[in-house]
Amino acid sequence: MRLAPAGSRGRRGLSLVEVMVVIAMLLVLFAVLVPSLGAILGLEHRKSALRLTMLYQQLHDEAILRNVTFRVAFNLDNNTFDVQVGQGSALVFTDPESKEKFDEDTKRRVALMDEKELAEYNANQQPFEKLGAQFQTAFELPNGQFLGGVYTPQYARMVQRGEKRETGADDEPLIVYTYVFPSGISEHTVIWLVDRTGADGFTIEVEPLSGNVKMTGELLAWDQAIDWIPDEGPDLP
Repeated sequence: MRLAPAGSRGRRGLSLVEVMVVIAMLLVLFAVLVPSLGAILGLEHRKSALRLTMLYQQLHDEAILRNVTFRVAFNLDNNTFDVQVGQGSALVFTDPESKEKFDEDTKRRVALMDEKELAEYNANQQPFEKLGAQFQTAFELPNGQFLGGVYTPQYARMVQRGEKRETGADDEPLIVYTYVFPSGISEHTVIWLVDRTGADGFTIEVEPLSGNVKMTGELLAWDQAIDWIPDEGPDLP
């Protein structure tokens, strides 16, 4: 006769019915928690979209009060953006062709400068710098939310996350700049904040003349967002 090991009497494994009951309970718990988790993530994504909307509104007011130009740099590779400040006057182009022509003219002028002229030219440049410690200047999006793309007239299209660079080295970060001016005018900007699929998210639009900021709970095509504007760069008499 075999004796059961000490301490093993009265022990038994789970029956098949008990295992099935436990699995059923876990499935019910999972079904309850997953929508809640999705709702929490959706709330976080909405909060970050609201934060970006409020940031542009704050920059609009601060630019007027301090007579400075703010530049928001969107790093589409690192999924971050930060705020920089420069002097009241800043050169911004209405289309890519104007910027390309200006860069070519500048290169020709710089090539003809002597050492003294070049030093004066560099001293007169107006770099953008980070704000003081009293302002939050660097921002990251929550998990599962991404900078899908940014449009401004100087790019003439929606520059999208993950796209191939037209200029510069492939290892350079893909950064898009937008501007807020002390005159109360902002550069017209359309921003996509997307989920992991890239098919759903928020559209944030900064209106150029008033500086007002609108947030929409869907992804609008950049040319759809600007339908109300007759011309991005109207000809002035």
